[in-house]
Amino acid sequence: PNAQVVACSARSADSAKAFADKHGIPKYYGSYDELLVNDDVDIVYVGNVHAFRRSIGEKVLLANKHCLLEKPFACNVEDAKYLIGLAKERNLFLMEGMWTRFFPAVEKARRLVLGTDSDKGGVIGEVVQVHSDFNFNASDSEKYPDSFVYTHYLGGGASLLVAPYPIAAATLFFNGSAPDQIMSVGQMDESTGVDLQGTMLLRFPPTSDLAPALDSSNLNENTPKKPGAGSATLSFGMLGESAEETHVLGTKGRLTICSPGHCPTKIIVNIKGSSRGQKGKVDVYEYAIPEDTKEIEAAGGYFYPNSSGLAYEAAAVARCIAAGKTEAPQYTLADTLNTVTAVDTLRKQLGVESLTG
Repeated sequence: PNAQVVACSARSADSAKAFADKHGIPKYYGSYDELLVNDDVDIVYVGNVHAFRRSIGEKVLLANKHCLLEKPFACNVEDAKYLIGLAKERNLFLMEGMWTRFFPAVEKARRLVLGTDSDKGGVIGEVVQVHSDFNFNASDSEKYPDSFVYTHYLGGGASLLVAPYPIAAATLFFNGSAPDQIMSVGQMDESTGVDLQGTMLLRFPPTSDLAPALDSSNLNENTPKKPGAGSATLSFGMLGESAEETHVLGTKGRLTICSPGHCPTKIIVNIKGSSRGQKGKVDVYEYAIPEDTKEIEAAGGYFYPNSSGLAYEAAAVARCIAAGKTEAPQYTLADTLNTVTAVDTLRKQLGVESLTG
C-alpha cells in the first residue's frame, strides 16, 4: 500500500501508451531517458530483453534511481560485477528479480531447512543434496527460429531464461554458499547458437573440517559429512515440460517444494523414521496466493501461473527501500553473483558464445 506505479516506458511512445492505458498508469514515455528524469520515480523495474540488462540497468543507476533488474541479472559475470559496484558506489538499492525467494512457501522452507536460530539446526538435519528442475516447451508459444528465445544476440537460450531458478534453489539450501565445482552437459542449437537444455552438477565445499560424527559436542548428528558440504543436481530447458519441483535431502528427512517450484504455494516435509525405510512424521504447508484485483481481471489477467505472487517481491523491495537498505536479505547481491557465475560457467562448458549486455 505504500508504493504505486507512477510511470512506464518502452522503446516507442505507442507501446508505452498502450501499456499505460491497459494498466491505468498515469504517465508513459517513449524512452527510458525520459522516464528517468521523473522525480516521482524512486525505483525502476527493468524487464527488457536480456541483452540490454547492463545498458538499461546502468542508465537507471546513473540517474540515481533504485533498480529491480529482472532475471537474468546480467549476461556475464563482468556485467554483473559492474552493476553491483555502481549501485554500491551510489548507495542505491539493487536486486535481481528472483521472485521465488519471496513466496511464503519458500520463506517457510528456508526456515525449516536452515533453522530459525543460529544455534539450532533445521528439521531435516544436515543438507546432503538438492534436486531442482525447470523445463518448459518454448514451441508452445515461441516461433522457431524467429523468437527472441532462440536469438543469441538478444540473450536467448535456456541458460539465461530458466537456469537461474534451479541454481538459486540450490544455493538457498546451502545457505548462500558458492559451489566450488560445476559440471554441465546439454544440447546446443547449431543454427541459432543458443543452448536448448542442460543438466548441472554442483559441489558445495564444507564450512567446517570437523564432521559431526567426530564432534563430541554435537549431540544432534552422527553423519561423517562435513557441515556445509553437499551436491546439487539441476535440470533446465525449453524443449519439454518437467514437473518443476525442488527436493532437499537431509540426514533426518527431506523437504519438497511442490510444482510450480518457481512460484510455489505448497511444501511437504517428510521426517525419516529411526531406521532405513521407516516412515516418520509428514507435515504439509500450504499458502494461498493473493487474489486478483478487479483491475487485474479487467486488464485480462496473467500469462504465467501464480503471477499475483509478484506482490510478495514488490512489498519486500518497498520495505527495504523504506528502511534504507540497499539489498534484500532474501536474495542478496552475493546470491546474484553466485548465480551469474554459475550460469557463466555453464555456458562456457556448453559452448555458448559469450554475450555482453
